[in-house]
Amino acid sequence: MKKLIKYLFLLSFVLCQDFIPQNEISINYTQVFFKWPQINSSNNYCLFLSDNNEIVEYQSDQNSILIEDLFWDTQYSWYVCGEDFEGNISGCHDEKFFTINNLPNYFPNNLNVLTLNDSDLAQGITVMDFESLNFSVAIDKYGDALWYANRSNFYNNKIVVSQFLDSGNLIGFGVGKGYEFDLNSNIIFETPDNVGVHHYIHKTNQGTYFLIDSVIENHPCPEECDPSLPDIIPWKGDKFTEIDKDGNIVWDWNTFDYIELNEYNPFWIEEYSGQLDFDWTHSNAVYFDEQLNSVFVSIRNLSRITAIDYSTKNILWNLGEEEFMNETSFQDHFGFSHQHSSQITHDNNLIFFDNGRFNEPELSRCLEVDFNNGEIAELVWEYVLPDSMLTLSRGECDRLLNNNTLITAGRTGNVIELNENNEIVWHMNVESNQGADVSIYRSQRILNLYPNIFSFEIDN
Repeated sequence: MKKLIKYLFLLSFVLCQDFIPQNEISINYTQVFFKWPQINSSNNYCLFLSDNNEIVEYQSDQNSILIEDLFWDTQYSWYVCGEDFEGNISGCHDEKFFTINNLPNYFPNNLNVLTLNDSDLAQGITVMDFESLNFSVAIDKYGDALWYANRSNFYNNKIVVSQFLDSGNLIGFGVGKGYEFDLNSNIIFETPDNVGVHHYIHKTNQGTYFLIDSVIENHPCPEECDPSLPDIIPWKGDKFTEIDKDGNIVWDWNTFDYIELNEYNPFWIEEYSGQLDFDWTHSNAVYFDEQLNSVFVSIRNLSRITAIDYSTKNILWNLGEEEFMNETSFQDHFGFSHQHSSQITHDNNLIFFDNGRFNEPELSRCLEVDFNNGEIAELVWEYVLPDSMLTLSRGECDRLLNNNTLITAGRTGNVIELNENNEIVWHMNVESNQGADVSIYRSQRILNLYPNIFSFEIDN
């Protein structure tokens, strides 16, 4: 037993002694974490980093360091020497090499930070998708690119990041596929072929994946149907699915099983031409809250947010447009229309983006609602976006750790951050190289690209 423990310890020690970044690797990020094996009797380390023009020296009292100001399209070499307590060289590692690739030619040149108030800003960097350009990025507060996902690694050359994990991996979706992948765009998990993904996927603390899949059933055409259409048409609903790391379905909830067919939005049946499917529900978010043991789903075409008991699958409450609902749970639904990105804040309130598609006047908002365990719904916070940020689709509202709010204004190419007084403390705008607004699904503020970095020392 003692030999086994010793072997496991030595193995874990060897594994943690690898060089990061790996020798001769090519990477798509400029915020780089360096790690190297300890050098015996060293009290301090000197990292020498060269781009073939100059050598820069960095000091660290640990066998690791995070360097945040490297350059795209640059080849680097680096080596590390240790110093003992008296400042003498105690040993050096061999020189290593890596390359930071250039930004892709489709990366937008027109990315500008229009407002920056450092004193009120939630610190960190912002991970977001450039959905209309088919890839995702991380930028700093100045709008400088720090990382991008290599879209060519994903099916149909598209990846939209929906979650940055504490492991440093990312969750995202492309054309019908969901993924977990690392900073180098290496795919760690991919949804199986029998499970489709649209609009959203996220990973739970239990290591499972929640996603939205489409489901189609044939049903009678509602009374608003054009007389030229057949009596029976294909209805497209949604199935909210949880799968494990092996792709097995462990939980699902089908809109056809829990929502009556007379609960529909007449606008979408009047728009139905018979060429495709009747877009009945068109959900765009599923959020599992472990603490509340509830699943919250955003059903866009019904202008409805539904809370589901995870254990029983029963509906706890519905919040939304009463005209498309047989049974109402609350007296007020606050006039939201075609909302996106419903989720739960650290205060256990519901927060979401109201696109305001059919409101008069049309305007986009962020809403925070206290649903009081389903007993009464109270609007506790609201922010109305300016007319220039009206977006009839996409959009997200994130409550940050310092109680600021990060707002993604969908198809307008704008992301803003508000302080607790609803003052804009950061405003980023991005246009494509052809001058069009870049569509953005979601954004997330993180401290850096390496949430799980650590270092430890073993004497001598």
